Amino acid sequence: MQGAQTCHNSIKDDYRALKEGRAKGGELSFRIILADQDEPDHAQAIRRLWDNNLRYVAKGRYEWLYKGNPAGGTLTCLAVHEETDQIIGMASAMRRNFRYKGKSLKGGIAIDFAIDAEYRVFGPALLLQRTLVEQAWAHGLDFMLGFPNAASQGIIRRVGYERTGKSMRFSRLIRTRRKLASIFRERHVPALLATPAGTLLDAGLYLKNKMHSLRGTAQIIDSEKELHERWQDFWDRKSTTADFQGEHSEEFIRWRYLRCPYKRYQLFFLFDEQRLVAFIVFSVRDDGLVLVDDFRFLEEKWIVTLFHHFWRRMRSNGNTVINVGLVVGGKIGKLLKDAGFIERPSERWGGMLSNPQKSINWRKIFSEDSWYITDGEIDL
Repeated sequence: MQGAQTCHNSIKDDYRALKEGRAKGGELSFRIILADQDEPDHAQAIRRLWDNNLRYVAKGRYEWLYKGNPAGGTLTCLAVHEETDQIIGMASAMRRNFRYKGKSLKGGIAIDFAIDAEYRVFGPALLLQRTLVEQAWAHGLDFMLGFPNAASQGIIRRVGYERTGKSMRFSRLIRTRRKLASIFRERHVPALLATPAGTLLDAGLYLKNKMHSLRGTAQIIDSEKELHERWQDFWDRKSTTADFQGEHSEEFIRWRYLRCPYKRYQLFFLFDEQRLVAFIVFSVRDDGLVLVDDFRFLEEKWIVTLFHHFWRRMRSNGNTVINVGLVVGGKIGKLLKDAGFIERPSERWGGMLSNPQKSINWRKIFSEDSWYITDGEIDL
């Protein structure tokens, strides 16, 4: 990928500027260092940057995400203000192992990009991200993935990340009354009418789902004790397929979802007799919105059945909508629409940067239209 070589050259230019004591655009006021996760001052600085700049900080996040990841410790670059010797910014890469045709690939996902407000105009952002990429390559990562918010997208693009796939959201209604009440209010229609209208529409959705004769049996689990050898059997078979996919070993599932310190995830399993053939990782908000954070299946024939089973279970629990966020290659969108979902574009931008020292045919990998990256890979 051309962007990777351009980024590599840009990093060299920035390090040359560091040695000369100047940065592009003016005198340097900071330096970039690699964080030591066992250094208390570094850990404290990272937590402070989270508190001051990010919204999703939760107790236990540092130990869980930065030190407990089975793929390895999170790489973090810190920006240090030269005059005060204070840490004023950070950029991290969470290690994530991927598979393609049975081969293991070591990836990094760009996360936790934060700079104290008073220093943002002085330019540490670009050098932080470029140094993070240099460290990723030095630590043997094959590629980096980035899914920045709108404020960070320009920096990520300048580093050399190239867009891959489309960002999409897929929704499937379960119950309509709450949605109708909102629409009626906007159009000044009496809200009381939402109840009979919703009852009628909900009956139609239920009958439509009941028309499908479903194979297999479904089960919800939310405890580590309920994971068993059938999971490893599933992953052993899934890991050899041609799809580009994140590793979903039992160890990863336990760490990423069942031990997450700030969100309660549940697993929805689909069995064909005694064999696990598909699963969904999900969470439920107080308003009844069901968020699908991850899902996988052994064969395409199971995906429609999987989500029909899931819809029935979520309906019986009183929920309102199922929402799936993905970066997709192509085919998965059609399969989800076959399962009753409506497709909507997403503002999320997803990009990829390849290690220039590695010989990996990414163009071929991403030409396969069956790959997809879920919210569980992105929203950490």
